[in-house]
Amino acid sequence: MIHIPKFRLYGQDNPEIENRILPVLDLRSWDSLSMSDKTIILRELRNNDWVTDTSREILSTITYLNDQYLRLCPGGKLHRLHDANLYASMEAACLDFENLLLNEKNEAIIFRMLTKFSECFIDKNYYNLALNGANKLRSENLKVAFQKFDRLANCLNHIFEQFWINAYMTREGIVPRQDKKIVEDIYVPVLQILSDPKWKSVSSHLAEMFMNFQEKKYPETITNAHSVVQRFLQILVWGEEGKNGQGEVGKLFNLAKDENLIPINRFTAPIIAAFQWFISSERATKSTAKPAQVPATSSDALLVMNVVMVLLQHCLQGNVGK
Repeated sequence: MIHIPKFRLYGQDNPEIENRILPVLDLRSWDSLSMSDKTIILRELRNNDWVTDTSREILSTITYLNDQYLRLCPGGKLHRLHDANLYASMEAACLDFENLLLNEKNEAIIFRMLTKFSECFIDKNYYNLALNGANKLRSENLKVAFQKFDRLANCLNHIFEQFWINAYMTREGIVPRQDKKIVEDIYVPVLQILSDPKWKSVSSHLAEMFMNFQEKKYPETITNAHSVVQRFLQILVWGEEGKNGQGEVGKLFNLAKDENLIPINRFTAPIIAAFQWFISSERATKSTAKPAQVPATSSDALLVMNVVMVLLQHCLQGNVGK
């Protein structure tokens, strides 16, 4: 038998050698990056044609920042223009975008800018078709609506991963970076399903949850997590409009089980019950819903978020497209 060689790169799949080439870092915030790091990131975005002098998306982003944060006036060059033509405005906005990316020290501003920039690549026409169209067309319309966004998100996530930035761009916004398997097997598929306009109010609570975690507001994160589950079950049980503010989580779970809206068998029933108890318990002792008995930590909030995401993943089985 002829031997067919399989060529391997030096150190391929060897963590020790990979670490020698590119040492593993602790997860870090944007403001801990060096100027050299940020310069490489900006060049990567330019090389992939996301940052250009003729980007309407960047113009929209900087215009938004100046409007929302006029006292800070993040886009000074664009703001100083008066009655400028479109090209001059886009060029000024691009310079502002690059300046913020390189010199802004406030991570919250950078992430707001990157999420607004990313939002500009969601095709609103197809998103509205998904919002108002028949269920059977939603999946295809959503795919087209997020086509460019998903490509940009892949680029940003590659950058975040390479520089060990504690962020991961999803269709719901930025979420904390975790183990790759957790992100790829749980967060990404769940958030893609929840990008359907049917779950818009759930997405709103999720966005608050992720933002509060990023801002180290851990009790608020746990409160948001409980709201996510409650709103999700309201829509699941009562339909797309739901009945906001009505229905305790425990009763909603029982209604969902009675109507066979959640996959339940003798193996999953105890797990669902445990998840339900855990989320309610954490809310009662560590959230802002009641006077906190125990200070909530980063680990507490992260565990609650992961439990919620796993629970949503299980509940969504059999409900996609309905």
